[in-house]
Amino acid sequence: MSTTASRAESVSRQRPLGVRSAVTDSLLITSDVSALHRVQDVYRPQEDTALLVDELTSADLSGLRVLDLCTGSGAVAVAAALAGAQVTAVDSCRHAVARTRRSAADAGVEVRTVCADLADVSETGFDVITCNPPYVPTPPGTEMSAVGPRHAWNGGPDGRAVLDVVCAIVPGLLADGGTVLIVQSELSGVDATVAALRAAGLRTEVTSERRIPFGPVVRSRHDALVESGFLDPESDDEAIVVIRAQRTGDRPGRAEPA
Repeated sequence: MSTTASRAESVSRQRPLGVRSAVTDSLLITSDVSALHRVQDVYRPQEDTALLVDELTSADLSGLRVLDLCTGSGAVAVAAALAGAQVTAVDSCRHAVARTRRSAADAGVEVRTVCADLADVSETGFDVITCNPPYVPTPPGTEMSAVGPRHAWNGGPDGRAVLDVVCAIVPGLLADGGTVLIVQSELSGVDATVAALRAAGLRTEVTSERRIPFGPVVRSRHDALVESGFLDPESDDEAIVVIRAQRTGDRPGRAEPA
């Protein structure tokens, strides 16, 4: 096994606190988010982003090729670049791509940005793939948008419209020994994600979990989510998890997104 592959496998096993502190604490979950251009046209990094950054930066990323799907504000991409990775950030929203470029420039790092649908991503050989996809179940009649914050959280009727595409494409984009890190809510089917990645031949497990109070999006949909069976009427929080999947065998074929 190559040194790069060995290091890719070690993602989530060591913790360089400097990167976590510089990115997660200062930029993601405090009021000081100027370096990520806190505006209304992209999803502001929140607890799910912080959990994913923690998992990502817990290993030495220097020199690794990292692909950040659904990059949004670029917080995860910038964290990887600050840790020394060669980063490509992808989003189908042009505002998100522009915001990521600005965030990288402010942080003094280089991040390659691509505006494309996930199904159109064809470059392979990545050591680490990260994704914080839209995963909030979307009640019928909800306004859908290809740009702006709604684009970042509307996950379709069951919350899996984007997650299923991610699970289909990432096995074929990984290098030997490469690792996928996906963050999502328990509301959008953690078991379904784990099963899909395992079916593609990846060694998969939930490696981080955090319970958080419902944010404004889930609160605004509370009644509809209860009616649809996603929420207990008395619940006021949800589990956010990071799923880690590793390619250990022969390169899998690229599945067609459902």
